[in-house]
Amino acid sequence: MKPGFVLAVVAAAVVIGCSGAASAPTSPAAARLTAAPAQVAAADPSAACPVTKPQPAFVPPPRFRVTPSPVTQAWYGSAELWTALDKDGETWHGLPRSSDGNVGQKTFWWSESFSVRAEPEPAISVEGRRLDRVGPTFHAGDPGTNAMFDGMSSMLVGVDVPTSGCWELTGRYRGVQLSYIVWIADR
Repeated sequence: MKPGFVLAVVAAAVVIGCSGAASAPTSPAAARLTAAPAQVAAADPSAACPVTKPQPAFVPPPRFRVTPSPVTQAWYGSAELWTALDKDGETWHGLPRSSDGNVGQKTFWWSESFSVRAEPEPAISVEGRRLDRVGPTFHAGDPGTNAMFDGMSSMLVGVDVPTSGCWELTGRYRGVQLSYIVWIADR
């Protein structure tokens, strides 16, 4: 091969990679892994996981107009069901592990049809499936519980994820579902 051809191919790859054309889709349902785990540098295993970025951010109904905290988060979903995700993509680090190795995390959810007075134990569930390799799934909640999040009542579901890696989480509440992709680090 001629050196000019190789340089042109490398330059095209850099332009495509920097343009965002190869970035992960923002719709979790449409997200597909584009790199096998073996192709990812050990220093950044989350590069193979198309974590969901809340872009554009969802704007909740007026009675829920609170900015998520910390400011690195944004709302994701619709009036029927939404959550707060990191603006740069949801990644979980340093979470507690149970004696069997499961990673524990609390997930918070909102819906304009949720009322803590009418439903202190909301009929919400969260399911998870691993995307970067064959692995176990999990199901949590059903019912969930409620909690305060930034001064707002929310639905809370604690999850125990079987392994670290790339996971799709799907919340279900009153016939509506919302999915997002999260990278769970080893530690």
